[in-house]
Amino acid sequence: MKYHDYHLESYEVFERGESITFNLVYGYPGEETDKSIIKFNGVALYHIINTTGAIITDIEEVSISALLSEASSEVIEWNRMYGVKYWKSDFASYLQYLESNAFKAWEITSAIGFYGFVIAKEISSA
Repeated sequence: MKYHDYHLESYEVFERGESITFNLVYGYPGEETDKSIIKFNGVALYHIINTTGAIITDIEEVSISALLSEASSEVIEWNRMYGVKYWKSDFASYLQYLESNAFKAWEITSAIGFYGFVIAKEISSA
């Protein structure tokens, strides 16, 4: 999977949020341009901010509980305002559902302001 120092050219959300594709490009003056596609399937939840000018530095698999414990108040508010897929009666039930149904979490970081995370069943590259 190629992503380190690749620019985020675009990302696309398909199938009503079930699939997210990151289109990355590595192209610097004097070097050959290379493209990389990272696809998340079976998406339960994602959050992406500050995409302009993003240069991806890491896509790291992290524990769902660690990731969501940092974002618990936001997730609770997102559920109140929009409805969060697979939400049960409360945050603890939601977390338990994700962990017991083989979801995984990835944190995506950038050198320039971008931040995101995806909770999904799998990740692949093309």
